[in-house]
Amino acid sequence: MSATDSEETRNSGRLPVGISGRVPSEWVADLRRNQWPAWVGIRTLLTKDRSILERELMEFRPFGLDEHGHTIRDLSGMSIRATVLYLEKTLAETRGEAAGREAVQELCELLNQRIKDPVYHVTPEFLRNAWNSYSYEFAAYLYEFCERLSGDPRFMFNSGAEKASPILQVLARPFSLEQIYGMFPYFSNKFASGSIESRVIEITPVSATLAMRFSDSTLRQFGSYRRRCAHLACQSAQGILAAVPVRVHGLPPARLTELACIADDADWCRWLIHWQPEKDSVLRRKVRRIVARQVESLSPGMSTEPKRDEACKAGTAVPAVSGQAPPRRLLWLVSGWLAGAGLAAGVWLVNPSVGPGEAVLAVLTPVLIAGVLINRRLWRDSRSREALIQEQISFVEARHEELREAYLEQEQTRVQLRRKVAHLTALHRAGLLFSSTLDRETLLQQVLETLTNDLHYDRAMVSFFDPAGGIIEHARVRGLSPDVQAFAQSCRIPVTDPESPEGTVVLQGRPLLIEDVRAVRPQLHPMNRTLVELSQAKALIIVPLKAKDRIVGTLTVDRVQHGLTQDDLELMATLGNQVAIALDNASAYRQIEEWNAGLELKVRERTAALEQADRLRTQFLSHVSHELKTPLTSIKGFLQNLLDGLTGPLNDKQQRYLSRMLDNSDRLIRMIDDLLDRTSIEAGRVELRPAEIDVTACLADVVEQLRPLAHARRQRLEVWDKSSALTAWGDRDRMIQVIVNLTQNAIKYTPDEGVITVAAEPAGTRMVRIVVRDTGPGIPSDCLDRVFDPFFRVPQRQRSGPKGLGLGLSIVKTLVELQGGAVSARNHPDGGAEFSFTLPVLTQTAPLYSRSDGSAAKILVVDDDADIRQLLIDRLQAQGYRPRPAADGRQALEILAAEQFGGAIVDIGIGHIDGLEVLTHIRRRYPDMPVIMITASGSQELAVRAIGMGAQAYVLKPFEAGELQQAVHTWFRLEESVSERRRYREADGQD
Repeated sequence: MSATDSEETRNSGRLPVGISGRVPSEWVADLRRNQWPAWVGIRTLLTKDRSILERELMEFRPFGLDEHGHTIRDLSGMSIRATVLYLEKTLAETRGEAAGREAVQELCELLNQRIKDPVYHVTPEFLRNAWNSYSYEFAAYLYEFCERLSGDPRFMFNSGAEKASPILQVLARPFSLEQIYGMFPYFSNKFASGSIESRVIEITPVSATLAMRFSDSTLRQFGSYRRRCAHLACQSAQGILAAVPVRVHGLPPARLTELACIADDADWCRWLIHWQPEKDSVLRRKVRRIVARQVESLSPGMSTEPKRDEACKAGTAVPAVSGQAPPRRLLWLVSGWLAGAGLAAGVWLVNPSVGPGEAVLAVLTPVLIAGVLINRRLWRDSRSREALIQEQISFVEARHEELREAYLEQEQTRVQLRRKVAHLTALHRAGLLFSSTLDRETLLQQVLETLTNDLHYDRAMVSFFDPAGGIIEHARVRGLSPDVQAFAQSCRIPVTDPESPEGTVVLQGRPLLIEDVRAVRPQLHPMNRTLVELSQAKALIIVPLKAKDRIVGTLTVDRVQHGLTQDDLELMATLGNQVAIALDNASAYRQIEEWNAGLELKVRERTAALEQADRLRTQFLSHVSHELKTPLTSIKGFLQNLLDGLTGPLNDKQQRYLSRMLDNSDRLIRMIDDLLDRTSIEAGRVELRPAEIDVTACLADVVEQLRPLAHARRQRLEVWDKSSALTAWGDRDRMIQVIVNLTQNAIKYTPDEGVITVAAEPAGTRMVRIVVRDTGPGIPSDCLDRVFDPFFRVPQRQRSGPKGLGLGLSIVKTLVELQGGAVSARNHPDGGAEFSFTLPVLTQTAPLYSRSDGSAAKILVVDDDADIRQLLIDRLQAQGYRPRPAADGRQALEILAAEQFGGAIVDIGIGHIDGLEVLTHIRRRYPDMPVIMITASGSQELAVRAIGMGAQAYVLKPFEAGELQQAVHTWFRLEESVSERRRYREADGQD
């Protein structure tokens, strides 16, 4: 770190010192290189009351692997588990068991909100697992949340007092408190590997002075909140140390005095601990010696024999060792004495002359021999037991570490799998999102949000590349200040060197992973160097955005705390392909939109011009038609006068010429009428007046009208009606116009002495078909599909006959379709052409109800307008009916399924289900129910179509009351049959 890394330390005018007041040698080396030691950490330290919770998200990974790929072991899972269990226990005791469980669940939710990457989210079961290892930053967040959830300001001290597990309590029971506190560095390293450094300053049988400080990596995790985090960790450690006498030997808690604390800007946390002396035993001392040797073998720096000053320097304690003999050895010596006394007595009895010296020697010899042998045996047993205990302890320690390593490796694998799944899910979701977005700016924002929110990169940038100019420009950035974003967007970076970092990406098309930006900084373009300095980037990934073998831009990401790996590079390369395709689609869509806008403008201009031309043409035709018909009327009238002999007798040649002139004037008049009809049709000004049509009578009228024309060509014009009572629904004048047009067409193209047949027949139950058949040459097969096209004429070389404009059949087709019918043309098998068209049949519906029982018929009224619905109800009630209202098609179908009606009035434009669909349902279920349709005057074609679908009549809005009353009177009369209705109408006509 640079010298600017600690304003506070530099301004204080003091150097960091160790416990003994001497500056450590490694710190001196850093200072001589003009560098501040790593423990200094950050520029500004916040006060002790400023919580790390002010940091919105954790900056470091909570567990697993750190940014360097090393396993995180700052704090054992046993410590976190004890803290969580204490939280659950205290709240369960004060607020109930449910409160304890809910508090732990809430703790997990609070922690997960501060963990940026979801793969590291935790659960209550995860926190209760003692095999885990965590970072100290995670522990600091957990401590803060636990303190707030519990409401106890001394939560960390109290939870520390509960952290000693039952196993540790049993294992520590053979040790004296002096030895237990002397092994403080050992246990600290055991449960907080590498994150803290612990030392024993001084230790006596009744007191100990201990010290602790945090590692450089831990201080970096604390950042500006070092004082507060150190205070919480110090409180937890004090609770643990104070509770050792209680937890291990059942003695009163130790009295702890805080000598210094890192939270108060000291270099070490130091405590003076006093405890009540404990009672000792020979067995306990023996076990202590054995375990002390094992501890020394596990921790070479912890010697059991050094002097006090050396112990302070080495960070170890000097346990007391007693030399008293075991009680069993005294028993064996007494037995030896008794055996010697017995031997001396035996010798004296055998030889009374034995002197006192010889007797004493006889007594001592067995004792000495027995003592030597017994001591040797005990020494061997002791060494064997010590070796066995050491072996077992070594095995347990090794096995524990193996299991812990296996678990941590398994946990890391699980995290990696979760990350892979999260990446795949994010890629899938991003692909769907990108493919559905066609606006470039929206797409760019979605890309940047995906990179920072879903894939958890700290900063992301999308830049565009202009291959023609070789320039990277128009960058979009997320995760930096607005000023830096503005600077990045204004940069125009030329790229000419393929070996430069920029050239590697946009010229060679290869993705680039820069693990250390400082290594490639000289090769960067000056603007990129400035951008790197402003963003303080340490590692970068840059991938090309390639679409259709063309580089369109670059995608750049970085992380502040965690490094970038090859997996990140592969992930970004995959995402870059998706982004490139999406950008290419958005560009193509934008181009299409521009083209469409241009085409729409041209179409509007062209349409306006055509409409203007059409208006002018219509005006011209209308004017010319009027002007032509005036002289044609005179010409035709005078020709008829001449032919009638008003000017005197005519010879045959004069009469023939005049007749031909009259025929051509009639032809000219028909052509003018066709032009006017076609113009009206194209302008949408054709008015239909549908009513009941007696088909038989219409055919008879047409045949009688055209019979003289057929006779003039010696043709036979016949009417063939298979049904004597065919009634259609349509405009009678337009129907006659269609029949006349088709019949005249047949007469023109049928040779002399030919036969033209006009016939009518039912076409199913709802349509009537009118057929005009001739015995002429027929229609060429390649022309059948086009005979109804405007201005189409069969070539004269294929078919003889008079000439025309080719509008007649197209007018026929339009008029028939407007009335709900269809027209067709074919060649008859017996020869000649056959034209036919259909019109809706007037359904002869009998009444469903009779007035014989004195009740009125029910009528279903369906209209989505409340005012019109009320108007119809009032009118029907006034005529003696019982109306049943429905506001839309869905309600109408529900009512029809439950009730029966004598008729229905249905608006075509109702909601949910339109009126035509309601009509279809009525016809399918009630084929004889009379139905009157209502629609706006502009939708007359729909009304005619409804007649073709089986409706009896329609009324156009706005309608007169008399018009509605006439339709109701016609179709909803309760006692009359169809024949009676006809008789009434005939009587009305005679009147």
